[in-house]
Amino acid sequence: MTHSRARLPVPRDRFVPSVVWLENPAGDGFTPVSRTDDEAGWRALVEADEPIVTQVDDGRAPPNGVGLRPSSSCSQPSLVAAMLEELDVRAGHRVLEIGTGTGWNAALLTERVGPRGRVVSVEVDSEVADRARIRLLRAGYSPLVVTGDGLAGHPPAAPYDRVVCTASVRRIPRAWIAQTRPGGKIVTPWGTDYGDDALTRWEVHEDGSASGRCGTDLAFMRLRDQRRDFLEPSEDEIEAADSTVTRRGGRELFEMISFAHASFTIGLRVPNCYVTVEDLDADHRNVELHDARSTSWARVELVRGLHPWTVRQLGPRRLWNEVDTAHRWWLSAGKPTPQQYELTVSPDGTHAVRLDTPTGPHRWSVAA
Repeated sequence: MTHSRARLPVPRDRFVPSVVWLENPAGDGFTPVSRTDDEAGWRALVEADEPIVTQVDDGRAPPNGVGLRPSSSCSQPSLVAAMLEELDVRAGHRVLEIGTGTGWNAALLTERVGPRGRVVSVEVDSEVADRARIRLLRAGYSPLVVTGDGLAGHPPAAPYDRVVCTASVRRIPRAWIAQTRPGGKIVTPWGTDYGDDALTRWEVHEDGSASGRCGTDLAFMRLRDQRRDFLEPSEDEIEAADSTVTRRGGRELFEMISFAHASFTIGLRVPNCYVTVEDLDADHRNVELHDARSTSWARVELVRGLHPWTVRQLGPRRLWNEVDTAHRWWLSAGKPTPQQYELTVSPDGTHAVRLDTPTGPHRWSVAA
């Protein structure tokens, strides 16, 4: 899905800070790009239909140093347009935004709700919130920017017609549902620990539940307390790991890591498992599985000419076996796409999925 940037009436450059961060070509961190020192480079990033990293390491990286983890960003314009389209904000609506960031999206929301509506934006980082307030005022917008934990929403201004989260979540907080009027919508990137997230729109019901379906895949930063972690075993630990082989081929491994194929289903059926892919060279790729909670880890070593490939596993869980079983289930269920799943949050907060197949419906809870 593509979206015209002409639909976004607020220029992005008013909200992008003068120092942004660009990933190094080797993928080993982020270095700053300063508007003062490199106006052309900064401007090229702002004009591109790409996300811009505006903070790394929760603001702890030195101005001219190297950052390791992006912690705040200005989203890709086409994805911003897609989320606004899903949110269906109208004049007069009351909107709660989780994750103020630069303030650009709050300005776009303020344009949509008009003078009779209201926008409340919650930002967990006090410095990010302060800078967003300044940019918004300079640009002529006055949404309420609250410094606080977005998981709690903002009860004083509830109920809201729309709730939008500009970070990825694994679970929809009860507070968001409770603060949304029946018939209202919640739009957020949502996903499991395993792979990419899906743009998801939830409708809130009279009984305090919510339901929805997934849309396109997208990459957003996780809420800070829902970030994924990976393990880096030592070479000695890897050598001592249980070692087997798999006759799975390249096509099947691709299906396991591809959102449009089995990845979304695997995440729903294998809790607390994070997949990473490392390309070592043209002939060698590692697919790794991580569960930092139980210190379980697995690696499939895809080496050209050395099939069947080696599988190494550590910890109390055998993550490769679980993922392999989930992939077989996906095949037996008719290769469902993410859009085929119905997602629900019950009044007690339980998250569940339902999939209808020719052999009957399947329903199970999604682990916290």
